[in-house]
Amino acid sequence: MITHEAAFLAGMPNLSLCGLSENWLLKECGNQHWLALADLFGLALPAFKAQDGSSVYAAFVAVKLAETRLQLIDENDRFVIETCLAPAGRARFFSTHRILCKGIECAQVEMLSTQVSRQETGNNQSVTRINLPTALASTSNSDDLLRLKARAITLAESAKQFRSEQWQEWHGLKPNRAVTLPGIVHHPCPHNDFNGADFLYFANFQAAADRAEWAWNRNRQLWQTRDRQLNYYGNINIGDSLHLEFATLKSDDRRLIHWLTVRRDSDGSKIADILTHKQRLSSTGYRWANRG
Repeated sequence: MITHEAAFLAGMPNLSLCGLSENWLLKECGNQHWLALADLFGLALPAFKAQDGSSVYAAFVAVKLAETRLQLIDENDRFVIETCLAPAGRARFFSTHRILCKGIECAQVEMLSTQVSRQETGNNQSVTRINLPTALASTSNSDDLLRLKARAITLAESAKQFRSEQWQEWHGLKPNRAVTLPGIVHHPCPHNDFNGADFLYFANFQAAADRAEWAWNRNRQLWQTRDRQLNYYGNINIGDSLHLEFATLKSDDRRLIHWLTVRRDSDGSKIADILTHKQRLSSTGYRWANRG
């Protein structure tokens, strides 16, 4: 098991309208997961290669945010991300990230990844799982390691249920296909939405989900993420589009909960499910509300 801590000063790149940026947080936790993987394999840099010399990357299977209170982090606040990572089965790795500011836990992030490589150059629909030589896995069965593996199993099983659409309930939301709700078509930009490995960046699924929500919710109410789960099943090539559809949505004066399905335009395949639970903040929760 790998553990480490990274310290940050909240500035404009880290912040959003209502505190720490969720999108930035996902990207940074993904980076910490990637760096911890390198440590686990004994590499100075996270440069993984298959036997044929092709590049190997960590593709996220599922990402979960829980108990988030990102509004507690403001400009010039110092905060840390505590990371733990361990193997979670064949070619899979699981990490947890605690975000702490002024001694208060502001969020928990869980990430489950697998190792993948393209079978066809430039084709993101040709990725396949790669099982690299065994990492420097700890032989210890410490309580911390056992708890980490138990959480990995729980997240993996949850993602499997959503993929098959066999899930029953999520934060009080139940699947309901009887109601047709508006969605959006999103055209990812190669300059902003794809990462250095030429994949549609996992964090930008979250950004697309917020755009779909804003298209439905515009000028009604601003909400702050409390819990979110993103389950990934595939990727797209540059030039493809995403169809984001609200499979189920419910809201009241206090909270907004919805299930978005994400399909790629090229073949109609579902490539992600995004579950979101947001809460309403009073005007005092918005940093900009009381500034003249």
